[in-house]
Amino acid sequence: MVDLQVTSPDSKPPLGGWLPSIRLTEVQAAVLNAAADEMIPGGDGFPVPSQVGVVSFIAKYVTPAGVEPKWYPFLGEGDLKARLDALGAEFAGACGEQKVLALQALERDEADFFTRLRDVVYYAYYSRPEVIRAINLNLTAGRDYRYTPQPYGYSDNFDDWDDGLLSRVRGTYKRTEDVKRLPLPADLPLRQVSQQPGERVTAEPAGSPASGG
Repeated sequence: MVDLQVTSPDSKPPLGGWLPSIRLTEVQAAVLNAAADEMIPGGDGFPVPSQVGVVSFIAKYVTPAGVEPKWYPFLGEGDLKARLDALGAEFAGACGEQKVLALQALERDEADFFTRLRDVVYYAYYSRPEVIRAINLNLTAGRDYRYTPQPYGYSDNFDDWDDGLLSRVRGTYKRTEDVKRLPLPADLPLRQVSQQPGERVTAEPAGSPASGG
């Protein structure tokens, strides 16, 4: 089987991640799913990450081997796989408390890696159509949320315009044509403003904020 290299290893990844995406072993994928499920437990109408395919999403955004991981999520293939292998099948099959302890240790000892992993798990999870539907169904403020607001926008929650609100507005204003110039007193001390090349020379009252006096 021949892989089609769509993305040049020397270029920035296109919108939507690297093509082709990295490949994880079954154990590596199980470890990543287990970690994601502990980071975002699900419940109350929301699925757990392993049910919505976060691994395949994350695999598209991890920088492939041989390329510097200098773009989001700043995770390289070799480093990610090595850390997943270090956690191993024991982690994937452990009870929830043991997995939490292992992740807490990872957060304490490898804070940068843990933060990058957590961020891409969140990114993957909240991009999934199933999660967006859960937001629509379970959160009042999210009933019109869409992965992309265009072309529909977010109009579902907007109240109709109430012209009566304007009748309750109280305030004053002065029309431009009613604004009058005030003559400066003849004895008002003025200071010369420094002139820049090509600028007009102006003067302003001494002691004004602009003069610094």
